[in-house]
Amino acid sequence: MQKVLIKDIIEAIELLAPLNWQEEYDNSGLTLGNIEEECKGVYVCLDVSDQVINKALEENCNLIISHHPIIFKGIKKIDYSSKQGNVIVKAIKNEITLYALHTNIDNALFGVNGILAEKLGLKNLKALSNFDLFENENWLGAGAIGELEAPINKEDFFNYLKKVLNIPSIKHNAKEQKLIQKVAVCGGSGSFLISNAIKLQADIFITADIKYHDFIDNDDKILLAEIGHFESEQFIKERIIAILSEKFCNFVPLILDKTPNGIKYF
Repeated sequence: MQKVLIKDIIEAIELLAPLNWQEEYDNSGLTLGNIEEECKGVYVCLDVSDQVINKALEENCNLIISHHPIIFKGIKKIDYSSKQGNVIVKAIKNEITLYALHTNIDNALFGVNGILAEKLGLKNLKALSNFDLFENENWLGAGAIGELEAPINKEDFFNYLKKVLNIPSIKHNAKEQKLIQKVAVCGGSGSFLISNAIKLQADIFITADIKYHDFIDNDDKILLAEIGHFESEQFIKERIIAILSEKFCNFVPLILDKTPNGIKYF
């Protein structure tokens, strides 16, 4: 069997979603580890946790690719008793490399927002922001906006949204919107793009983590729908596996994390 190094996996990923595509505040890329080591297996997840480290060890994977970086902002100490510190120490002790694909893959055409658009069947897709920042066929930009094949009433659209994204509930503002055709999306926390969705005359903007005042301050401007952070990004794991499968499936195991959403609904 061909020997594959961890850096070979990383190079293949960064060819499609370069690190310079990430937002300024982000920390995508290598978090810790030795990229010169042979890759025994890749474990793909949304968040790195103690459970994920244990699962990776069970599957003999020494590379964990997560969507969210475990070290997002600067840290001044590694406290073994904290969740973050425990995970970092366990990864180091077990020689597991941690790598994050966050906003660089969010901004890719095939990434989080592209997937949401695919799931909803949106046509004539373009970005909500930074759409012309990079001249690359894989580049989309921040958020996405497109059109349904035909207008649909709000209630039917919400039922459709819940079905195709497999979500339990939708939180929305009081905007009166009888028909929906032009749809804007942003996986994760996308409130910063509300004004862009309004300027582009979207009928609805779908994202996560919308604040109370963002809801009520825009209820005369645009229909806002919050679907949950996990729910909006859940499909990126399968996409990363699919990307790696094209080149590495015959050489290293590719394992998909099945940890459920940590946010529960009653």
